[in-house]
Formats: sequence, C-alpha cells, structure tokens
Amino acid sequence: MARFGRLVKTTTFRLALLYTAVFAGSVGALFVFVFINTSVFAEQQTEAAIEAEVKGFQDTFRREGVAGLVNAINRRVDPNTRTDGIYILTNPNQQRIAGNLTAWPNDIRADDLWINFSIVDLQTADPGLADVRGLQFLIPGGYRLMVGRDIREARAFRTQLLRSLNIGLGITVALGVFGGFLFSRSIMGRVESITQTCRRIMRGDLSQRIDSAGQSDELSRLSASVNEMLDQIERLMNGMREVSDNVAHDLRTPLNRLRVRLEIAANSATDEKEKAELEEAIADADGLLSTFASLLRIARAEASLRRSFGTLDLGSIVEDVVDLYQPLAEDRDVEFSSTIDFSATGWGDSNLVAQAVANLADNAVKYTPTGGRVSISVKAENGSAVLEITDSGPGIPASYHGKVFERLYRLDDSRTTPGSGLGLSLVSAVAKSHGLSVSLADNDPGLVVTVAFPRPPDTAGGA
Repeated sequence: MARFGRLVKTTTFRLALLYTAVFAGSVGALFVFVFINTSVFAEQQTEAAIEAEVKGFQDTFRREGVAGLVNAINRRVDPNTRTDGIYILTNPNQQRIAGNLTAWPNDIRADDLWINFSIVDLQTADPGLADVRGLQFLIPGGYRLMVGRDIREARAFRTQLLRSLNIGLGITVALGVFGGFLFSRSIMGRVESITQTCRRIMRGDLSQRIDSAGQSDELSRLSASVNEMLDQIERLMNGMREVSDNVAHDLRTPLNRLRVRLEIAANSATDEKEKAELEEAIADADGLLSTFASLLRIARAEASLRRSFGTLDLGSIVEDVVDLYQPLAEDRDVEFSSTIDFSATGWGDSNLVAQAVANLADNAVKYTPTGGRVSISVKAENGSAVLEITDSGPGIPASYHGKVFERLYRLDDSRTTPGSGLGLSLVSAVAKSHGLSVSLADNDPGLVVTVAFPRPPDTAGGA
C-alpha cells in the first residue's frame, strides 16, 4: 500500500493521469458530437420519409380524390407491407374514415404542422418521450390527414447509443489509468534502482554502477553518462588517495625529524629564554602533526568504502571511550557517568566510529568547567541505536549548530582552548559516510549531542 502511495505521487503517474484526462475529454467530446449528429440525422431521416409520404398522398388526392386517398392509406396500414407508419384521415365531422389510429390525437391545434404525441393515450407529449412524430395538413373539403412514424425504436437506438458511448468512455479512462499505472511503475522501478545506487555511492561505495543493460532509451543514456562520471570520480579519488599517502610519507617524516631536533636542542639549551622558545616551537610542531593527522583521518572517513564495514558493538566502543576519558575527567574534577546498553548495534567501520565517539567525548570533557557533569549513553531503539552525550559546559548557540561541523571552524570562546577545530569535522565526515544522523540541542546549560545509527543490514533488509 505504501508503494502504491509513492507511485501515485510520482511525476510519471501524474503526467499519465493528465494525458488520460485530456484524452478522455477529447473522446467524450467526440462521443457527444457523434451522438448529437446521429440523433439529428435519425430525426431528419424520419421527417424526410414522412414528408415524402405526405407528398405522395397529396398527388394521389389530386388525381383520385378522397376515395383514392382512402385506398392509398389502407394499403399503407396493411401489416404485410409496413408496420412503423401511423396514419389517420378524418372527415369534416372529425370522424375517422381511414388509418390505423382509432382517433385524432387530443390537444392538437389545426395550424400545427409537426406534432408529437403518445400512442397509448393519444395525448401530446414531450419530443423526448413521444411515441409518434407526425405531420398533419388539411385537405380541401374539411378533411384532415396526419402521417407519422413510430419513433420508439429510434428512441431506443439513441438510448443504446448513449449507453455504448458511456461504456466506451469508461473503458477509455480505465485503460488510461491502468496504462499510466503500468508506465509509472516501470519508470519508478528504474528510477528507484538509480536512486538506491546513488545512495550507496554517497555512503562511500564508489564501485557501484547504475545498470543500463539491454536498454537504449533516455534513462539508459543518462545512466551511461552517470557511470562514466563515476568512473572519472573514482579515478580522481584514487589519485587523491595516492597523493595523500605520498604527502603523509613525505611530510610527516620531516616534521617528526624537525620535532626531534627541536627537542634535542631544547634539552641541551642552557639559556632559559632560548629553551622556552624551543619548547614553544615543539608545541607548534605537535600542533602541526596533530592537525595533519586529523585531516588525514577526515579524508579517510569521507572516502570510506562500505566493503570495510561490519557490525558494530556500540556498547563496547562506548565503554572503551569512557575508560579512556574517565581519568581526564577526574583530573579536571568533572563528573563523568555512562549508561550502556550492550545490545545496541550499528553498521560501519569500527575505528572511524570509535574516533568520532572519542572526539565527541573529548569536546564534552574539555569544554565542561571544573565541577561540571558529562554523561554518555547508548541504547537500542527499534533495531537501531541512539548515542547521546550531554555536558554542562557553555554549549553552542543554535545559530552556530551547522557551522561547527565545518573544517577548522572554532567559536570565539573556544579559540583560547587547545585544538584545531577538526574534531566535529571528523564526526560530520563519519556521519555522512555511515548514514548517521547527528543533532545538537541545548542542555541549559551545556550541550546535548544525539547520534542516531541506522539499522544494520541484517535487520533492515539490506543496505
């Protein structure tokens, strides 16, 4: 049912419905045109036949008089010759002298030419309900003649025609909607396949490609172009990864050597001022090495491949982080508590997830003042897991919640605190590559960081 709901909301289905509505309107207009013209044509044919008979009776009267006219009418009413004709001839005293009607219809004025009446009660009737369509005229000597046609069959034909047209229109609409459903379902299936492939690629699996085998339409050409673009992106990513490895090898070694030399120089320095400057240089080198290592970890997180993912024991990861930062919290006189549900599981790279959790804990402990509180919890919820870290520090204004995840961004109040501004950037990179949801909220005072993990593939039905 949910799939049908998504199908109804698709653009292809709506376009199919619009086309069906336009087509049904066109067919309906055509049906109305056919019905009206058919009805008018049938009525004109009936009147033409009546007029032809009247003309024949007039010629007979001119040649043979009333007696010849009576004979002609009697021949017409013979059931062996025709049955749809209605005739009546009356004398000056309004008495029937010929025809198959027992009496002249009531409420008919003498100056009316075309008349409609019911055979059952010989009363005038609405044209749509009349049984007979007739033409009356006066004959010299006070005689009156009426010639008509039984139009019940014609009326039944119009009713049947209208019913057939309505059925045809209903079938047209039904086929249009059904065709739109099939068309939209086919297109939606292909679009959904493309969407799922793109999502897997966004989560880091650059080996994924969109299947376009056996097709030669617009979507296939689009898929082929996207696949070519992905090939190029994968080549570039591999090139960047190689460059990163080379940079890591070529720069970290000289930086480490520089730090060692500075440390040796500081140890051998006799002048206190010179020694202090060398120690500051060593601290700057440590900062460079730390920043460089953080940038490499972020790059690895952003380029993480899902083939390296596995089931995460989030309880054990959080427990290790608590053990790591508990001594630091005690040194700062910060209360550090934890609530761990060891049934909570996730899916991803355990090293990257552990680094992200450690960064969040490090920020919480580092920015919480002496005597403050930090708590970390992880729990299972509906097959997924939720991690929450709260502190009683200064917090982050709501207007900066999105900016703090940018690389090297630091709030003014935190610039005096050691750090590179890359901790939350790594958390953001891990969240993006793992499909995690990270949200910040005010703890009044302090900050609440909530990380929601998606269901692992074995419980969610696949990645």
